[in-house]
Formats: sequence, C-alpha cells, structure tokens
Amino acid sequence: MATGGIGVTTRRDQLTIISDLLEIVKQPQRLTHILYKSNMSYGQLSKYLDEMTQLGFLETKTKPFRAFIITEKGKQFGDMLSSRRERLDSEDVFREI
Repeated sequence: MATGGIGVTTRRDQLTIISDLLEIVKQPQRLTHILYKSNMSYGQLSKYLDEMTQLGFLETKTKPFRAFIITEKGKQFGDMLSSRRERLDSEDVFREI
C-alpha cells in the first residue's frame, strides 16, 4: 500500500488499488479480512470487488465460507501490473531533475 512516510498514507490510484486487492486475494479471503487489509471503506471495496469479479479477475467461493479468490486472468493482470511498475521504477521515470 502507498505510504508517504511514517504513519502517513497517500492517495492510491485505481491501478494501485486493484493491484493491492489482487495481492490480498491470492489466498481465499473473507470480505471482512479484505476490508481490513485494504484500508478501504465498505462502499469502495464493494464497488471494486464487483467490478473485478465482472472483469473475471476474482471469483467467489461459498464453501466452506464465502470468500473471494484471484482467477488465472487476475493473476496475469496482476503480474502485468507488477512488471510495468518494476520497469518504471528501474527506469527512474519519475525522478526529479
């Protein structure tokens, strides 16, 4: 998650939020656990989970409990986001001159 210093959080863009959520649900997670780990409001989280499920990045399991888990498509998208972020970081695109 994005932090701007000790105990200070910065705003995250949508791709960062999606990347964070995909990382959280690599193992089946209940909604409450995702809510705590993502540091989002219930309304925001519900919107993202619904959208990501419609896009095929997540699926809902109902046994033994209701949980969200990443799909193969979600793993591929998450890997793509990570490699792009690493490439940007390694190229130092955003450094101040």
